[in-house]
Amino acid sequence: MFLVALVALLLALTSLLAYLGRFSWVLDNLASFRPQLTVALLVLLLFLLLGRWPRTAAAVGLVALINIATLVPLFVAPQNTDGDADVRILSFNLLSDNEQFADVIDYIRQTQADLVVLHEASRPWEEAIAEADLGYEMTITKPDNDIFGSLILAPPGAAVESFGFRVADPRAVEVVMPAGLTVLAIHPVSPSNPRRADLRNQQLALATEWVKRQDGPVVVVGDFNAGPFSYPYRRLRAQTGLADSIWGYGLENSYPASAPAILRVSIDHLLYSEGVRVTNRDLGPALGSDHFPLTVDLAL
Repeated sequence: MFLVALVALLLALTSLLAYLGRFSWVLDNLASFRPQLTVALLVLLLFLLLGRWPRTAAAVGLVALINIATLVPLFVAPQNTDGDADVRILSFNLLSDNEQFADVIDYIRQTQADLVVLHEASRPWEEAIAEADLGYEMTITKPDNDIFGSLILAPPGAAVESFGFRVADPRAVEVVMPAGLTVLAIHPVSPSNPRRADLRNQQLALATEWVKRQDGPVVVVGDFNAGPFSYPYRRLRAQTGLADSIWGYGLENSYPASAPAILRVSIDHLLYSEGVRVTNRDLGPALGSDHFPLTVDLAL
């Protein structure tokens, strides 16, 4: 039982330190696994109670309650989701070397999204999407000598402006929809080391400044490479007032698609401003990528 207590206390400490992601990229990455840490703490809490270690159980239980309080908003819908959608947005990180072209194209046709954002779109994907003639106006953001960028499939009449998708660029593209909604599609770099974590944070901060400059209803969507519990993600929401489309839908963990559900994290998001209401949110099937596609229906 001593080993159980030791593991429980170490996990509890790890869980608390993950709230300090502002000061460490490692701790911030740990924050993405808060649901898993919570489950582990609850299991260990049960063992501690059965083993009659009340003091350790009380400490572990307190930390578990803090985690639960952090997770609760994901399961509480902030608004009425009834009604028809005005805009459907599909965001999907293709994985550049994914070759399931036909499956992805069929899925795009099935969703009938008004706006499709395809991240990590390499040259073969650009060619496959162009040949499919899906009825969208296609915007390629990838420079010729880069491996991939984000591919935008927008309706006729939409205005599209890319801000660059190289590593140190904003990695964002603005789409002004005919329906009166302005969308920023983003794909910050993955925080796999201190430098890249800092770049990711800067790119999310640029998205924050973009939101502040807008007047009407806005959406920020994409592969954020940040979980809903990470510091730069929480800062973006706090400084912009954007709501999270995942609220009311629980743990829709989108990455990595090949892992068991309990090991996945949520890094594909859609945030929205006042004047926008979510009527439905879905993660699609595995389509050869390490991400699941995200589809969100919005009413204006």
